[in-house]
Amino acid sequence: MNNSVNPVRVLEKLIAFPTYQVTPDKIAEGMKGCSSYLSTCLEQLGFSVKTDELCNVTAEREFDGEDSFLINSHFDTVPPARGWEDALNPRLNDDKLYGLGSSDPKGGIAATISALSQVENCRFARLIVQFVNYEDNAIMYRGKRWLGMPYFLSRNPKFNVDYGINVEPTVVGDKLALSIGCTGRLAFSVRTLGKEAHSSTPKEGKNAIYDMMKVMAALRQIPPGKYKIDDFEGEMPINVATIEGGRAINIVPEECKITCERRLFPGEDHKEIENTISSALENVEKAKIDCSFNRPVQLPYAINRDEEVVSLVENAISDTLGYTPSIRIELGRTDSTYLYHNAGIKTVIVGPGHTGHVKDEFIYIDRLLEFTKVLENILETR
Repeated sequence: MNNSVNPVRVLEKLIAFPTYQVTPDKIAEGMKGCSSYLSTCLEQLGFSVKTDELCNVTAEREFDGEDSFLINSHFDTVPPARGWEDALNPRLNDDKLYGLGSSDPKGGIAATISALSQVENCRFARLIVQFVNYEDNAIMYRGKRWLGMPYFLSRNPKFNVDYGINVEPTVVGDKLALSIGCTGRLAFSVRTLGKEAHSSTPKEGKNAIYDMMKVMAALRQIPPGKYKIDDFEGEMPINVATIEGGRAINIVPEECKITCERRLFPGEDHKEIENTISSALENVEKAKIDCSFNRPVQLPYAINRDEEVVSLVENAISDTLGYTPSIRIELGRTDSTYLYHNAGIKTVIVGPGHTGHVKDEFIYIDRLLEFTKVLENILETR
């Protein structure tokens, strides 16, 4: 087609936008600029486009096919790693394109724009494309902490699509994998309460940090969660993420606090895990402990292997690239969990990236071009 778009050129433009949070309650100019650029791209491709207060972009176009289909991704990134001075300057080196967000998730967005520019006869009756803000970041908006996808769904409770894909990095080795779900997360905090005293008379106090050492030892004895599907295996122990306590070198600390998380696999009951954690803490001797579980719990999900969207993506990869993708679940949270739980949309996860959140992030050009062709295969009438 005459209006076909080169995904490498689109990705270079996307990398240059600083789409990470600068202040907790103000949308960064780079996010606004990227949202505007994506809106313009979609409008030029014949889509009707809407943006909301958080710069979430939702576009829709009607065709002559059947069913409705969603392509969803996010365009925000984490801040660049310390010392990565040229993170926003895309750099092409042999078979790789370097830049912040190149792999997670802007490569998938560039491939989407390119594929849409080359589709003439879409197999779907209604195609919705979403480029959402605030997946890697959160914002305080009108007194509440929001992520972009939950915000959109809270404002559009009737939003529904037959099925769709969430475009996130799923390349393993040099091949696309297909994730049929993702983990959830149970977050919690634990405090130990001791007694303050001068460090020269420690027996008059009770060291809360020492008690916390016993707490952490008890948490480490809890068996990790496990999940297996085909050749994919995952294991999730409790992660102690932060610790704080004490106020001066010459004082016995009276309080210590840790924050923790346990990723949840599909099929796991978070209440059972909470009970296991509570029981383990009750058995810690001679320590005053307070445990608080965060709400709401982020729930995991996995769709059935025989769902139409799984076959659609499997067949597109097989027809285009000549291999059947491995099946797995994502070990991190993606916006697909909100699409599934909040909107009832059967969603799989697939995309051309392989990593993210690291210095010198890059994407393989071959994977970018391959995924563009896979998307064309998914969308085109056959």
